[in-house]
Amino acid sequence: MAQQPDTSGEDFSELRSRAESIGAGVRLTLALCTAGWLYVAATWDQPNRKLIASLFGIGAIVALLFVLIPHERVVRSRWREPFFLLWSATNIALTAVVVSADGGTTTPLALLFFVPVVFAALSYPLVSVVVISALDYIAYVAVGVGGDHPDPAYVGFFAFSLACVAVLCGWHARNQDRRRAALSRVSRADPLTGCLNRRGFEERFDSELNRAQRTGLPVGLVTLDLDHFKEINDARGHAAGDDVLRWAVDVMNDVVRPMDVVGRIGGDEFAVVVPGAGPDDSMAVAKRLQAALVDRAPASIGVACFPTDGADRDELQRAADVGLYAGKRERPTKLTLTAKELSWATTLARAVDERMAVQHEHSWKVAEYCVTIAEELGWSERDLEFLQMAAILHDVGKVSIPDHILRKRDPLTEKEWEAIRLNPVRGAEMVSRIQGLETIVPWVRHSHERVDGHGYPDGLSADAIPPACRILHVADAFDAITSGRPYRRAMSTEQAIEELRRHAGTQFDPECVEILARAVAVEEVA
Repeated sequence: MAQQPDTSGEDFSELRSRAESIGAGVRLTLALCTAGWLYVAATWDQPNRKLIASLFGIGAIVALLFVLIPHERVVRSRWREPFFLLWSATNIALTAVVVSADGGTTTPLALLFFVPVVFAALSYPLVSVVVISALDYIAYVAVGVGGDHPDPAYVGFFAFSLACVAVLCGWHARNQDRRRAALSRVSRADPLTGCLNRRGFEERFDSELNRAQRTGLPVGLVTLDLDHFKEINDARGHAAGDDVLRWAVDVMNDVVRPMDVVGRIGGDEFAVVVPGAGPDDSMAVAKRLQAALVDRAPASIGVACFPTDGADRDELQRAADVGLYAGKRERPTKLTLTAKELSWATTLARAVDERMAVQHEHSWKVAEYCVTIAEELGWSERDLEFLQMAAILHDVGKVSIPDHILRKRDPLTEKEWEAIRLNPVRGAEMVSRIQGLETIVPWVRHSHERVDGHGYPDGLSADAIPPACRILHVADAFDAITSGRPYRRAMSTEQAIEELRRHAGTQFDPECVEILARAVAVEEVA
């Protein structure tokens, strides 16, 4: 499947203007074709009238076909400039044939050669204007030289006039390009510190995430919030505060690599995108930034990494903010998942298990399998604790599903399946209201996604599914298969592993399946 070009750096207004120019060009073409037919009718006694009328008809048909093209999609695609160039070149070719058919360059229809150049100057970039001007000029000269009994003086002066208009249009297009570039820089830069503002940063962040999804490389996000910054403004004035902000950005730019992206997200809030950095590298960058700022602008930090902590910008920012604000409150960022502290979660999970008529604590077993898989993958203690909590709460959304659906023995109807597919969405919404658990919200939401993209609720596939969710899906399926339910009997361990392997690569992550298979095999031997 062809990748769409990255247009995140372009203004929406600019893209909209290019899309609207298609409609304007269609209307202009139809108006010129109508004027051409009137000219033909008024000079019907001259040669080639039917041919010229037919050529104007072709031009009108081509213009009407452009009405059917999705304009917004065209201007956002990689074929935008070739599309506009081909359109203008087609009009130039039709004009050349029409002028030749009407006796050559002395016909009033030769004035149509000015239209493509002027139209291009209104919205095309400079390079495209130069190309269209050159094609238009060459076409006119070819018609003038190749016609019957050309008038050198007339052709020469007309060509000179056309060249002057082309130069003026090129000058206008160059100024337009410069203005667009300047406006783009201003709209994306923070005027105080010179780094990217929120808009510019989010566009660059999305661009890096798109590249990471294509290449499979990680992306780190570091968020920073200057501690006690308000006190500086209150005690020393806003000028002193502004000086600290400028100094902080200079320090951050010195610490990070040239390809890293620094942005000012709010008053004293900053963020850094670290392309290619996994969790450990991202944390190392965060620590270096924190150490460099400590003398004059101590900062709290938060770290998140794609795809470990989320699949999109919003999820990663939430995950990074968890650590940042935990540090602000001077409390540990990781969960200590003791039985006492988990009593509320296990009680809620047990209530769901009982409604599903499960004969054992399904959520706890899923948590155990998840930890087994993640330990083999080398997860840190902190991430293991978050994963354990996500596993215990992964089915919490089922509290809103009626018992007759959860315990139904017959196949579910499509409406009943809709209720089931909303389970992870409702569960994520419930978990998002619990302070400190922001990290696992996307894990709960995407716990039923499939590797082949046929899961729910969002149809994520392959590496777009957070690793925690791929682990959860395998662990949940294995325990569900090996435990009895009202609608089916339990499978043996061997049968369950065989079932998981049969669907590895389509429904389940193959690596997670094999790790779990080895673990349960060792457990049975023991």
